[in-house]
Amino acid sequence: MFQTCKNCAESFEITDSDLKFYDKISPVFAGKKYLIEAPTFCPECRQQRRFAFRNERNLYHRKCALTGKQIISNYGNHTGITIYSQDAWWSDKWNAKSYGRKYNFDKSFFEQFAELMKEVPQLSISVWNSENSDFCNYAGHVKDSYLIFGSVYCENCYYGSPYYSENCIDNLVIRECRYCYECVDCRKLYKCFYCQDCHSSNALVYCFDLQSCSDCIGCAGLRNKKNCIFNEQFSKEEYEKRKKELNLCSPQIHPIIKTKLEEIKLKIPHKYMQSNLAENVSGNYIFESKNVFDSFYTDRSQDCKYCAQVVDLKDCYDNNYTEENELCYEYIGAYQNNHLLYSIFSNKNYDSFYCSNCFYCKNLFACVGLKNAEYCILNKQYSKEEYEKLMPKMIEYMKKIGEFGEFFPISISPFAYNETVAQEYFPLTKDQAISKGFKWKDEDENYQHQGYHYQVPNNINDVKDDITEAILKCEATGKLYKIIPQELKFYKQMNLPIPRKCPDQRHKERLALRNPRKLFDRNCMKCGDNIKTTYSPDRKEIIYCEDCYLQTIY
Repeated sequence: MFQTCKNCAESFEITDSDLKFYDKISPVFAGKKYLIEAPTFCPECRQQRRFAFRNERNLYHRKCALTGKQIISNYGNHTGITIYSQDAWWSDKWNAKSYGRKYNFDKSFFEQFAELMKEVPQLSISVWNSENSDFCNYAGHVKDSYLIFGSVYCENCYYGSPYYSENCIDNLVIRECRYCYECVDCRKLYKCFYCQDCHSSNALVYCFDLQSCSDCIGCAGLRNKKNCIFNEQFSKEEYEKRKKELNLCSPQIHPIIKTKLEEIKLKIPHKYMQSNLAENVSGNYIFESKNVFDSFYTDRSQDCKYCAQVVDLKDCYDNNYTEENELCYEYIGAYQNNHLLYSIFSNKNYDSFYCSNCFYCKNLFACVGLKNAEYCILNKQYSKEEYEKLMPKMIEYMKKIGEFGEFFPISISPFAYNETVAQEYFPLTKDQAISKGFKWKDEDENYQHQGYHYQVPNNINDVKDDITEAILKCEATGKLYKIIPQELKFYKQMNLPIPRKCPDQRHKERLALRNPRKLFDRNCMKCGDNIKTTYSPDRKEIIYCEDCYLQTIY
């Protein structure tokens, strides 16, 4: 059946398998099932709503409200959120249950939850099991890293979102990479620069969609190749000679290579989606997965739909930035949850609903900041019998006023809309955001230098160590930024130029290289079969189905 989105008025489909999923996750109390109704928002609007609760990249200096210690947080003073340092938040010096209150049946649930969220202290920043990585966020098991976001198991990485990687700078969703720079959506690379959609390769420069290749420059669509320049094969000796002539520190060389690469990309076939070991799937960047639909950046998952940037999920819909979940719905954040619905950054929870920053809990409803808790509503402790008696009454009331089955409205997010990843994927102007009731944070327009203007040499060999003490000005936005000693060392080792743009601008330009997270109905340009692809019909690339692509590439 088709339904009209309550938010954007666009039509979207709800299939029989969708209804079966909603029935499967519907809660049961005292032997009665309380059905999760079909969503009223379309998949895109649901994702936008979740994304507006995730501020990855905007960090602020604040003080811990418990200890007075100066700390870094993604909650600025403007949010009105109380924050504790990592040590203080996890300590036994406070108890989130002390903020518990009764449910008010004469008041909006979302209004009550917003009040609780403002009062309960929040983790200053979401970093766990990490070392010397204070300026990172939504990161776990990272060491000696700086300004990486949504990352796990990384060491000596700076600026970007690497996973399972070491010694990488300025990358966007790379996995198992080492010594890589300015790479986007790549896997298992070593010493590769300015690459996109490349896999299991070494020593690539400005390459697109290469697999099992090494020593290539300006190439696209190659497999098992070596010593190629602009898709032309060279002897090892000739390749090395030409490579020595390539000076990436020269500003003139980059537009030449990029222009030539774009010409090659228009001449080669493109697979309709990036995938491997995937069965019965739709979306893009789906690996080792089965029965996954309308999803993006999904690894080792099964029976999922409308997910993005997830790993090891089973029977999940509408999940983002999470791993190892089962039977979860409308969830964004951490990992290892089972039957967690309508929740934000909580992990290792079971049979819970409408929670934020809860850990190691089960049977919660509308709780914030709880640890090792059970049978709580709005942080108030109940017995099992009391909880199971009250829950049906709350669900029925929320259904009556149109709140149960809906994720938190963007209007109660503690973050300004333009601070969150929603602005990256669903950009709005300030006037548009405010007209919708969303918060907005004006940028600091004071970009005046604090000191002398530092002249950055083109040649990295001419750059002196004092650059790490200087304040540089982004040539695109005027924002101020710095070069840290670790990245200067990397640029000198790799013979790469000092970036002339600030980290945020570099991130935006990497995002712009991607196809949209949207599927278009098209036909394979070789056999004519119907395909769903992120390449819109007005694009100039040659788009093939998987069979035609494999016949051509291999």
